[in-house]
Amino acid sequence: MPEPSELQQLTAAELEKECRQGALILDTRAAEQFATFHIPKTLQIGLMGPFASWAAILIRPTQQLLIIAEDSNSAYEAQNRLARVGLQNVIGYALADEKAWRRQGFTLISLPIHRCDDIRQALQEDRPLQLIDVRSRAEWLKGHLPGAISMPLLELSSDAASVDLSKLNVLYCEEGYRATTAASLLLRSNSGDLGILIDGMEGWRASDLPLETS
Repeated sequence: MPEPSELQQLTAAELEKECRQGALILDTRAAEQFATFHIPKTLQIGLMGPFASWAAILIRPTQQLLIIAEDSNSAYEAQNRLARVGLQNVIGYALADEKAWRRQGFTLISLPIHRCDDIRQALQEDRPLQLIDVRSRAEWLKGHLPGAISMPLLELSSDAASVDLSKLNVLYCEEGYRATTAASLLLRSNSGDLGILIDGMEGWRASDLPLETS
């Protein structure tokens, strides 16, 4: 396998140009950083996790990529890990810079973050809410949030049309990693009231909140 080429850091203007020409923005920041602000139609896969494995599953080998990172070391790490799974069409990278992006004219969006107490209260008050479990079916069967539906990240592209974005949808996984990626996938082709349970099942269990099994 050839060594990854030197990675070019793009200005906000260059980033905008490449986006218009069809490159996919891959945001490698952690869930809470991504949720604070990001460019619309970005795919998020956190570098601090099974990054390369999910990238290999979710990204076509021929797709041109623009990496968003917190710093240059993270960008190079992402490039190297992508290359190991055959994703070598990386055009360059940009550092997450809200002010520069807004000056360039990007319309930035955020992803609402929910905590276990928020969801518990919403369920108690019977608010319109759809909980979406993006873990594997096997994980879901062992226990899930009350009323949640199973929509594994691996199958999300085929299930996306069934998500009712006219009401609040909250995605969750074990600890927030897969849920953030799943939310970014849904938001690439839809708009609506969508958020993530950042605490995940790990936080729900730690709070000793009720579970359902199927």
